[in-house]
Amino acid sequence: MHHPFNLFKFIFCTLLFINSILCYDPSKRKFHNSVIIDDRLLIFNGITDTSTYSLELFYLDLSKSFDNNKLTWTSIPEGSLPVYTWVATAVLSLDNSTIYLYGGFMINKDTSDYDFSNLVYTYNYSTSTWSTPKPKLGGDTVPARQYIKGVIDNSGIIYIFGGYNVSNLTTNIGYLYNDMNILNTVSNTWTTLSISGDLPTICGEYTADILPSGIIVYIGGMEKVSYYAASFTLVNINKIKLFDTNKYEWSQMNATGDEIDSRICFTSVLTPDGYIIIFGGSTYATTDADLSSVNPKLAILNTNKNPFEWSIPSDSEINSPPSIYGHTANLYNDLMIITFGFNLDTQFFSSSGQVYLYNIKSNKWVTTFGPSPSPSPSSSPKPSTTPTLNSSSKALAIGLGTGIGGAVLVSCIFIAIFVYRRRADQLRQQPNILQIPSSN
Repeated sequence: MHHPFNLFKFIFCTLLFINSILCYDPSKRKFHNSVIIDDRLLIFNGITDTSTYSLELFYLDLSKSFDNNKLTWTSIPEGSLPVYTWVATAVLSLDNSTIYLYGGFMINKDTSDYDFSNLVYTYNYSTSTWSTPKPKLGGDTVPARQYIKGVIDNSGIIYIFGGYNVSNLTTNIGYLYNDMNILNTVSNTWTTLSISGDLPTICGEYTADILPSGIIVYIGGMEKVSYYAASFTLVNINKIKLFDTNKYEWSQMNATGDEIDSRICFTSVLTPDGYIIIFGGSTYATTDADLSSVNPKLAILNTNKNPFEWSIPSDSEINSPPSIYGHTANLYNDLMIITFGFNLDTQFFSSSGQVYLYNIKSNKWVTTFGPSPSPSPSSSPKPSTTPTLNSSSKALAIGLGTGIGGAVLVSCIFIAIFVYRRRADQLRQQPNILQIPSSN
């Protein structure tokens, strides 16, 4: 009599197991990358809060409403990265079909050794596969770089300025650079630009945003005035580096306005109306234990004025996130979305169950995300065609759906059988039931 109940418990436990697979809980991390494609905020690589490296690719669905502390992450198992990497740069192609991942500290996932044999990997969104560029990248030889930020212009050229090149992988000692390397995504060629005139100081850990005019705006970071200096120093955040992609010329602008702390490991987003919003970061120190928070955490640079002007929104501290660095920021419609990072206030990694949302229209931190039915110009461009799940993803979805549906149906049948038999036993055991005596 108890067999149906035992089978029901088995099926119930099986459903719980399947649910635990579907409810993905990513590792906390910093120095990762994030891009938005087709209403999905994709997250990958970075340093995690565990002893293991990060290979997973997962996303947050931006087509649905959610509270910023009640998230549903979805794993893309077939999108696992080919190498472990952090402090790399990820740039999205113009048609939103391909992610170009370049540089960073790269670890071979099989040998766990540093491996810089391939400096660029591409992710095909429609097939959810990582690979090295085909055909193989040609042109100039470009060394590995860390702490860089790439941007892409309207012709499909990715610009990568300076950065750090580690020379001693045991002590992580290396050099900063001030060269400009470009990757032509149409011809698959690298070029190190020969630029005359005033070059900026060697620099890394900056932010980079390209204006509609083709001017790249570089803010903050760490620099070294000369190769003989004892250590690196913070770049004065008012000294804005500008690179003209039309003329291949450098210039510098001294920003005015409110007082803003210089910083590293922070983020920036460019709004459609010409404002660059920076958030978070830390001061520079030789060890993480000596890093401290910056003030203010959020500031806005108006690039419509000449010179550019800094301002601190009056409500930017209300419901503000803690002091974090090594996070990412992405602009979707009217919201800047901050993910992961390291909390300088608690000295712990930021929660994987929470993102921070800043409304660029009201200049306020909000706690609820709601997709707009008609994305504003500030949203990430849509791909020309909506990528479909590949065959393995379809099979997984169909299989899980069929399995769960079948398990639920079987559970209902056995529950009905169990209830019926239990009721029949109760009726037979009741003393007031009339029984007809036998003829014997």
